[in-house]
Amino acid sequence: MSPLSKERILGLVWATAAIAIWSGSLVMLRLGVTTSLNAYDLTALRVGVAALLLAPVICRRGFALERLGVGGVLAMVAGFGAPYILLISLGLGTAPASAAGSLNPGVMAVVSVLLGWRLFGDRLGPARIVGVVAILVGASFFAGVLGAETASVGHLILIFTGMMWAGYALVVRRAGIPALHATAIVAVGSAILYLPVYVAALPKQLPVAPMPDIVMQALFQGVFVSVVAVFAFNRSRELLGPVVGATLPALIPLVTLGLGVIALDEAAGARDLASATLIGVGVALTLAGHAPGRWPGMALFRKVFRNA
Repeated sequence: MSPLSKERILGLVWATAAIAIWSGSLVMLRLGVTTSLNAYDLTALRVGVAALLLAPVICRRGFALERLGVGGVLAMVAGFGAPYILLISLGLGTAPASAAGSLNPGVMAVVSVLLGWRLFGDRLGPARIVGVVAILVGASFFAGVLGAETASVGHLILIFTGMMWAGYALVVRRAGIPALHATAIVAVGSAILYLPVYVAALPKQLPVAPMPDIVMQALFQGVFVSVVAVFAFNRSRELLGPVVGATLPALIPLVTLGLGVIALDEAAGARDLASATLIGVGVALTLAGHAPGRWPGMALFRKVFRNA
């Protein structure tokens, strides 16, 4: 097996950072919507703080209208900005954090692979097909959506947000927007469109919430999630390639499961462990399908499929 290049190692580091922050953010969002803040407050904090930090990038580079057009900017903002954040927060009102940790990135990874195959001609071999199926099955079991008694409107919302995320990744790939610039477009665009509506018309708990809760959510959601993690995700896609970079977030369920066990003393049942294993295998197969010849079992895998 060929050693990883320095570029790919750096890409994996950026992906790991994004995965760790996003996994933690699901716990934080769930904590926020079930305690002192509501979904509208959390969205405002997230986009407001991020916009303040990234406004200089927009002042220097603009909104890349020559590449994106108004429709492309709106698609980026909708797919990964305020509407995306608000829907996840609302979904977490009725679905557990583990559901967000599985359905959102799992659906995103699968849809991204399929869009890349259909629109960009990305290779979709046997390993990647099996990987996609494994991610879907694992995410479904992880979220409990295969049992009607555990499914909720929140689960459906989280499935939809995974599709939104994949759409955002498609727009960024097609336009070739660099990582920091894409992050700034989403943050500042979201603040311009969302904050006036929030101030004028949406329900608020922010004025009466405890200051420590506000500061904690503003720092984590506004700085780490909206700036550091989004930049890290975009940077990993640049270094690893659009398909691999888009697939790695499917590992979020495993990280979320581990954080729940370590930080929240949650129990990991047999279904959770089986689901995490399925998703891990799915990601591994999808990555193996991206680099033919680098996985020793790949030739045998193809031979089996050809003879089937």
